[in-house]
This record gives sequence, C-alpha cells and structure tokens, in this order.
Amino acid sequence: MTLRRLLTSSALPVAVTAVGIVALLHFTGVQLTDLAVYAAYLLVTVAFPGVYLWRLLLRCWHTSDSSPTWFEDLTLGTIFGFGLQLPVYLIGVAIGVPLLFLVLPALTVVASLIPSGRRAWTQPTSRIDWRAAWALAVVTLYGVAWLARQVYPLRPLTQTGNHAASVDETFHQALIAELMHRVPPQFPYLLGVRLDYHWFVHAQLAATRWATHLDSVLLLRQLLPTALLVLTVLGLAAVVLRLTSRSVAAVIAPALLVAGGFYLMGPHYEAWNFTESFMSKRFVSSPSQSYGDMMALPAILLTLEVLRRGQRVPRLVWLTLTLALFALSGSKATFMPIFLCGALAAWAVQLVVKRRIDWELAALVGLFVVVSAFAQFVLFGGHTGGMSVALFHTSEAAVARQGIAPTASSTAAMTATLLVGWWLYGAGGLGLIRERRWLDPRVVWMAVSVLAGTSVAFVFFKSGLIQMWFQRSTAELVVILSAWGIACLLPNPLRLRTGLIYASIAAVTAVLAFVVSQSLTPAPAGSHFASYTELVATALTPLIAGGGYLVARAACLAIKRPQPPLAALVAFLVGLGLMQVVAFAYESATKPIHDKAPSRPLFAVGGVEAADWLAKHSRSDAVVATNVHCLRPHAPECDNRNFWVSAYTQRRIVVEGWGYTAPTNDASILGKPNAHLPVPFPERLAINDAAFERPSRQAVTRLVDTYGVKWLFVSKEYPADLPGLKSLHRVLKKAYANAHYVVFKVRT
Repeated sequence: MTLRRLLTSSALPVAVTAVGIVALLHFTGVQLTDLAVYAAYLLVTVAFPGVYLWRLLLRCWHTSDSSPTWFEDLTLGTIFGFGLQLPVYLIGVAIGVPLLFLVLPALTVVASLIPSGRRAWTQPTSRIDWRAAWALAVVTLYGVAWLARQVYPLRPLTQTGNHAASVDETFHQALIAELMHRVPPQFPYLLGVRLDYHWFVHAQLAATRWATHLDSVLLLRQLLPTALLVLTVLGLAAVVLRLTSRSVAAVIAPALLVAGGFYLMGPHYEAWNFTESFMSKRFVSSPSQSYGDMMALPAILLTLEVLRRGQRVPRLVWLTLTLALFALSGSKATFMPIFLCGALAAWAVQLVVKRRIDWELAALVGLFVVVSAFAQFVLFGGHTGGMSVALFHTSEAAVARQGIAPTASSTAAMTATLLVGWWLYGAGGLGLIRERRWLDPRVVWMAVSVLAGTSVAFVFFKSGLIQMWFQRSTAELVVILSAWGIACLLPNPLRLRTGLIYASIAAVTAVLAFVVSQSLTPAPAGSHFASYTELVATALTPLIAGGGYLVARAACLAIKRPQPPLAALVAFLVGLGLMQVVAFAYESATKPIHDKAPSRPLFAVGGVEAADWLAKHSRSDAVVATNVHCLRPHAPECDNRNFWVSAYTQRRIVVEGWGYTAPTNDASILGKPNAHLPVPFPERLAINDAAFERPSRQAVTRLVDTYGVKWLFVSKEYPADLPGLKSLHRVLKKAYANAHYVVFKVRT
C-alpha cells in the first residue's frame, strides 16, 4: 500500500483513534492488560454476534446500488450486540449458568459457516469518506481527552476503599452484584423490594465481570464510560450519515454533542447541575443515562427509516426496530415517553395534512405504546418515580442553587439560559425550516420529542432533579436536527473554501465568547456559581445575533444587495456553543491536572475487608442483616442512601438503606429531599435493630425466622450491643472480626 493510499484510507484514523484512547486511559491509571481484556471481551462477545445479526436482519439494505458503510454496520451492530447479549445473560443467571451468553459468538461462527448465513458477511458495503473518518477520530479523541482531564481525576483509580467510595458508585456496585447472582432482581439493600430502576446497564456490567473478572470500580469509573462515549459518537455519526448522505453532517452532529452547551459564566461555573446537556461528570456518575444514549441510536436510525416517506418498510426492519426498542426500554426510562409523544405528533400531522390515516405511522405509534407499557409496568412496576407537577420549579431551584435572589426576572433569566444551553447547538435546524421540511414526519418526530423532553423539566419536579433526565435524553435528537439542517444549507458538494469560511466564523465566535465569559464578573467573586448578569448575557446573546441578522437582511433588501446567507448566522450560533472547546484547550494549556483529594470516608476502615470476607464465605442467596442504615452514623438527620454493605458483600440485606426505591419515592414531599425520608417499613427496621441493640435469643430468632437471615454484619460505628451478641453462643457464631466490624453466622 502506497503512502497516499494509506493516508486516504479509513483504516489509519481508526488505528490512530485506538492508540490515542489506549494512551489516554493508560495515562489515567488503567493497566494495559485490563484494557486488552476489556477490548477482547467487547470484540468477541458483543461486536462479533451483534454486527452479524444486524447485517443479517437488515440485508435488504445491502444492495449494489445503495448499501450502508462498514462504519454504520460496525458501530450500530456493536451497540445492537449489547441488546442481544442481555436476555441470554439473564436467562443464564436464572438457571445458574451466568456465562451462558458466551454461546453467542460460538453460534455466530456456526451460522457463518452455513451458506445462507455466510452471506451476512459478503453483502456489499460502502466506504466512508476518509476525510470524515479523520474528523471523527479527532472528535472521538477530544471526547475521551475531556473525560480523562475533567472527570476521571475526580475519582482516580489510585483511590480505593472507604476514601474512594461514593454514594452513587456504591449504589451501582450493589445493583451489579445483585444482577451477577439473582434474577429477577431486587434492590439488594432493602429485601423484597423489586428493582424498578433502569438496570439494563448493571446487567451488562455484571456479564462483563463474569467474563473478564475486572473490578466493578474500574468498569464504572473509566472502561465503561470510555466505551459508551466512543460508540455514541460513532453511532450518532452513522445515524446522521444514513439520514443525510452527507459526510460533513455525520461529523457535525457528534462534534456538537461533545462540545457542550453555551453559557457565559466562565470556567468558574459548575455546569453539571443544570445547564449541561451531554458531556459532564454525570457521564460517569450516571451510567444508565450514558448507556441509554448509546442504546437509543439503533432505535433512532430505524425509526427514521420507518418515517421516511415514499418507501415500503420491510418486515425485518420492523423486527429489528422492535428488538432495538425493547433493548432501550430498560436502559433509561426517559426515552420511550418522549419518543411516543413525537410519534403521536407525526401521525396527527399526517392525518391533518393528508386527511387519511397513515397506517405505518399508526403501527409505529402502537409499537411505542407497547414498549412503553412493557417498560412502565413490567420493568418498573407501574411506579411514576414520585414526580409532581410544579411549573418552573426547576428554574427556581437553579436560581436558588446559584445564590441569586428568587424573583420573577431571575427565574425568567434562568429559564432562558437553560433553554439556550440545551437548544443553541440545534440552531442548524433553521436550515430545515428554510427547506420547508417542517411537515416531514422525521422532522416532526424529532422536534416534538425534543419539546416533550424539555417540557418535562419545567412542568414537573422531584427531589434529586429527576425531571432533568428527560431533557438530557433529547440531546442526540437536537444535534441530529441541527446537522441535517446544516447539510441543507451547505452546497453539495462542499468546496474546501466554503467550508473553511463557515468553520472560521464558528471558530472566531467561540474564541470571542470565551473572552467575554472571562471578562464577566462572577458572583460572588471566586465562587463556582453564576451571577444574574451572566444569566442575562447568556440568554440575550443569541437573540441579539438573530436580531442583527434580520436587520442586515432588511438593509440589504432595501439597497438591493445580496442578503447575508443563513448559513453564516448558523455558523455564528453554533460557534457560541464551541466556546467550551476553547475553554478546555485554554485550561489544558495553563493548568496542570490535579487528582481530587480523598473525600470524607464513606465508612470506617476495614469495611471492604469484612464485606469481602462475607462474600467469599456465604452462599449467593444468603440474606444478611446489618445495623448500618444511615449514611453517617451520628448525623442529626438520617440520609437513607446507604448501599455499601450490599455492594461489597454482594448479598441481599434485610434493611440497609432505602434511598432510590419506589416505596421511598412514592412518599416524596415537595421541598424535602428524598434522602431524608423515613424508612417505608418501620416494623421491619424495629425487628432488625432489636436483634443488634437488645440482643436476645427471641429477638435474633424472630429476625431469622421472619426474613431468613443467615449472617449478621455489625459495624461498631452504629448502635449495637456486641457483648450481648457474643453471649448468644447457641444462636450466633462469631465468624470474622477486625477493628471496626464483626460478622456473625447464624447457627442452623
């Protein structure tokens, strides 16, 4: 292969991206052997069977005239592979063979040897433009580098044990442990309460642990987030490439997604609470959202294909869409309701415009209803999550968070700032309006889905800002609309000179916005919050730009001169959002990376060792009782988010904490954090604590007989009568002890 052919092939950017990711992760503390094991796991057990089945089901697309690129099949097929693996893994756990999913690559090999199955690999496939491949490599490496600098140091791999554990991390660890051993799953820290959370990602991580034996902390902190980011960036590019058939649009969409939202609060501002959309520290702390963003992409692509007018949708496409939607249903509950709203709107628009029922759209609505009902009633038990109607309470909470006086003007400014941060990178959608595509079912579906998700954030409220996840689930649709609109505005083919002009407008705008954000005075000085001035400046900047553009058009029309192109305004507005890229580059060049200092210990020294001993010396179905309940043993108000005992013992606990469960959420009170709500089962707590605080043969026997307890896990930091427990020789046997913890085994 000549040097020219090598540089213009798509293989080299793939290799450069892979090497860059390995270097970044190794720099942040990941061992090369762990990386190799995880990469092999993804390739063999996820990508190989997933890509095969994706190509097999969608073979109708692979024609000599028009066929998907290898890039589309590889990325979306790999994502599809996660959904393929999940039910097989769950069946395996249920029958006691958790590695059952390893039959999938074996079956794929067998199927590939059959002539009819071999055609899945030999179908015609298109090539991706090499320039787009290089651009996507840059976007992908930027995203991973952003995580490696901004997020991974917050909880570095060098910190382990009680200093490293966080509330949310132990929550996710507990769910992973539950799904490693037991199906159907429960909340392991509150015995008998069904797991009505978005647990598909935890099941995937449990499967990963069985196959690789990698630690859940390593998977949660770095390996999984990196894989999800890469697959989301590339999968989104594949969706937009098929939608628009424009390589430039396939690069713009993921670039806008990872660039971040626009605001003029400067680098001091902590954006992760309200204004962020996709890239934030929540990308790591909320694996269900990151996993849901990735799993939504096959469903989005197939939905757009069903909505494409002028073609008959093959049955296998419907089947693939159905499988993709069910795989998404338990990944993140926020996607299905907003997708359903968009589909209903698209159906209604067609009914009004054409005055006839579009049966394919009606079938799509029906499919969304079925999958939504499955998620709501089968996976989540019909629970609503405890959200209540509270108009614009999100804006009021955001204002209060910034320490700004709560007034009508400050609430309005915050609302406008939030909308600008969430929607500005969708400015390219103006191109769809100019092209009169507003009645296209695909545009209607995406636009109404975005409106529905955003509306939830302002209409409802729940402790913990749960309503914000609906808005965050719209980010991909926003950038798809924007990239599609920009593709309509740009000439085809796009000349290098034209592309450089608009890219320069966006780049200069980003630099100017960064300079302005640095000059605005934060309030209070040196804080990490926003001032009223910064909110107003953020909200008004796009409006001023749009007004200036309209004035310029009117002036040119009056003097009969060529009007400024709409693409110039879009480049300016999109460039505002790219300010975060400039800020990241500036910070990377001027400030060293500092690992976050060890946080306040979540539990006493020796907790992990005691819990690990219990995990190794008990059956996976053993029930444990503990005196550890509140997050802090002597806090004035109990924080019910205590999960670490179930996380590290990998066993179900009679009652540890009760945060994030349906019984707790259903008791939600507006204005009171759910973390401070009382236990939903006070009688159980009384029976449990009586055995620890007033131990007697009767108290322990009642606990054991009522809940099937086999072990007692005692922390000396919490109320317990240890001498009394040790005296019950005929009932309890002291099995393990260290400075802060004692483990008792219940005698048969």
